[in-house]
Amino acid sequence: MYLLVLFLLALLPRLYSAQTLGWGWDSPESFTLVNFDEAGSCRAALGGFDYSTFIGRQTIAIANVLGQGPDSGIAGNPRAVKAFCHNANHILIARTYSAVTGALTVVLVAVIALLLVPLQPGIAWTAGALLALSGFHISESHSGTVDAPSVFFIYLFLVVMAFAVSRGSRWGLRCSPLFLVAAIWTKYWVFAVFAYVAYIPLWVWRYVTSGMGRWRITVIALATMVLFAMLTNSAFQEAQLYPLLAAYYLVIPWRQMQRPMVLVWLLVPVLAYGVCQIDIIASYTTGGTSGSFGTSYGAIGWNKWLRNLVNVPALLLVGLGLPACLFIPAGIRVIARGEGNVRAWLCLTPLLVFVLFMALLAPVTYYRHYLALLPVAAIVAAFGLYATPWASRCWFMVLFFMWPALLAIDLVQDYHRGDPRVELRQWYAQNQGARVFTSFYVNPPAGNSQIFRPEYAFGDAATLRQAHYLILSENWYDTAFANELNGPVVSDPSRLIKTKPEYVQFYRAALAGRHPNLVLEKSIDVKNFMPELLMHHWLYGTFQLFVGDIRVFRIVN
Repeated sequence: MYLLVLFLLALLPRLYSAQTLGWGWDSPESFTLVNFDEAGSCRAALGGFDYSTFIGRQTIAIANVLGQGPDSGIAGNPRAVKAFCHNANHILIARTYSAVTGALTVVLVAVIALLLVPLQPGIAWTAGALLALSGFHISESHSGTVDAPSVFFIYLFLVVMAFAVSRGSRWGLRCSPLFLVAAIWTKYWVFAVFAYVAYIPLWVWRYVTSGMGRWRITVIALATMVLFAMLTNSAFQEAQLYPLLAAYYLVIPWRQMQRPMVLVWLLVPVLAYGVCQIDIIASYTTGGTSGSFGTSYGAIGWNKWLRNLVNVPALLLVGLGLPACLFIPAGIRVIARGEGNVRAWLCLTPLLVFVLFMALLAPVTYYRHYLALLPVAAIVAAFGLYATPWASRCWFMVLFFMWPALLAIDLVQDYHRGDPRVELRQWYAQNQGARVFTSFYVNPPAGNSQIFRPEYAFGDAATLRQAHYLILSENWYDTAFANELNGPVVSDPSRLIKTKPEYVQFYRAALAGRHPNLVLEKSIDVKNFMPELLMHHWLYGTFQLFVGDIRVFRIVN
């Protein structure tokens, strides 16, 4: 009964947004794509995009059953494939699929908590409710991307593993590879394989960690991640600071360990270096330095570590709310004591490895890439809450859940009445016939608009002056400022992501009112009231990837 309540609590807001966003912007029957990343898996399944096809195959199959499938012969034609996958009928299917899997993830979180601590069901209901009320999880679940389904399949696999371990189920273990394939295939989440460490024999653990206490093991694990973080940092590679890797040996307790393990630990830096030279691993840990939009993800250099370490708590604060996050340290302490079925806890090892990866190694740090951390953070926060007297105070529990509910309302309403692109329609109605340049992510109504490139404003700005207005979206000009890709340090334009130093100079001048050919005419801002979103706006700008402030400039000669 409780699981059903959690499912409905999660489903209703997700499904409502999935079926209403983008409809009626330009006319009662019109549809406007809100999120440009939607339906990427559909496009891949039809050979029009390079991505995982797992979710796309399913949404296309549903479309075929409903008589809304793709025309024959469009496979391999990127333009035709994109037109089908981005049409209103398929987007509705993809979003509904995402909303349902997002709501089911809430149920899985409660089930995992019940398997871990069956004697404290309140932890399960609290963790599930936190995720159900998460505005960030809602916003990802109402989008037709693979992110919410990916998290669903990840946690479905973890439930199977936790059940197999806690109940000694051979059937669960034998079936687990099928769920592992889904967890990885949906979005290439290879971290899932680490769940099988729960089946490593105890004697192996004791042999490998011989002579090490709990804190020494923790230090070595962190040192190993730092080792990989250095090897995968483009600035470290450019500086050729490889002799520094020898410092890794200082944390190894050489005298206490088994003699054969000495060779293993000696080889760790060497093997790490070799692994990081593999192209596919380098692309997912270092990234390239240049791309189609200028710099690429590897250009960030030393700023990468600060950015990643800031992004993890920033995402959790907005994703769960401040009160829940305050209990995460207490939850970590409870879990670290090793209470309950330790092997069942080891099934969650993929999430521990993943948080270390996102905190130290990850080159691509869009917030949606952190989504898999949100459910386990809800579980940890619930553990922390029930380890304190606050969980027994009804008035506090009411406030505890009201906060994320208000945060969800504040965040999700940005996609409805708060989306500046909707209000922009009024400006277009008042300026019919004007020639307009628009940046990416503006989504203008059909009319006399063309995509703007910063080169148009260089030199004497001859190309720019051919239009009457320039409309810039924060979601594009934020490449020149602090954001989740650049981090808080933006003093060196060559270290900023998906831009060029001359682009940075233009956007900063335009936004500061220093460009001689641009006069700010109208600002349409995202409006928030919760502290987490206000703090994020101060540090990084608007939280959402595709909903942001809009600036309308009049072009003068």
